[in-house]
Amino acid sequence: MTNAIINVATGRHIKGQNRLAKSLRGMNCRFYGYNAESDIGAPQHERQPYAFKTHAFRKAFSVHRHINVLWVDASVYAIKDVQPIFDHIEKHGYIMQEAGHMCGRWTNDKALEYFGVTRDEAMTMSMYGNAGFLGLSIKSPKAMDFFNRWHQASTGGLFRGAWTNEKGGESPDPRCDGHRHDMSCGSVIANQLQMDYQSGNEWLAYASPSDPVNESIILKAQGIC
Repeated sequence: MTNAIINVATGRHIKGQNRLAKSLRGMNCRFYGYNAESDIGAPQHERQPYAFKTHAFRKAFSVHRHINVLWVDASVYAIKDVQPIFDHIEKHGYIMQEAGHMCGRWTNDKALEYFGVTRDEAMTMSMYGNAGFLGLSIKSPKAMDFFNRWHQASTGGLFRGAWTNEKGGESPDPRCDGHRHDMSCGSVIANQLQMDYQSGNEWLAYASPSDPVNESIILKAQGIC
């Protein structure tokens, strides 16, 4: 099968993963829900935060041989057929949704130095939104360039960082409010590769089951109780 959706969840997040799996039944895609970093050869989350995302992509591409792969978080579930998302990935090579934030606010000094980006430059770089929604096609050179750089940043420890910049732990620059791990690194890479984002709330929306959403919305995200 060409298309796959991937997710890694542990603890209370497994409940959301089960909801996601149920919402995808009968759709033209394989779902891989992993419950341990060891399932995909990833380091422990505590040692390398969110590195399991790049490892899950790598397994979907290299082991399961899928062409178009979509990561969604365990807080996400489908409210209609996901095929249009895969059609977009097939046509454009990837899918990312804008966040409305700038990399300079949510990327630490270590990562910026690694990518050769100044804080001033990062303040002009838009972040892709919701690191829980990212699709890549192995047929797209740009998508694979993104993936390889992203995975290298992960294995190099660049996802590490604190959520807040308390006492200047992530940067002495007051414009930095913290680090967003895989999302921070991925967003800088996407800017360097001049990748395009989809508009926010075009494919995925943060909303409760009863909340109305745009007709284009295919996925909803909400907390896991």
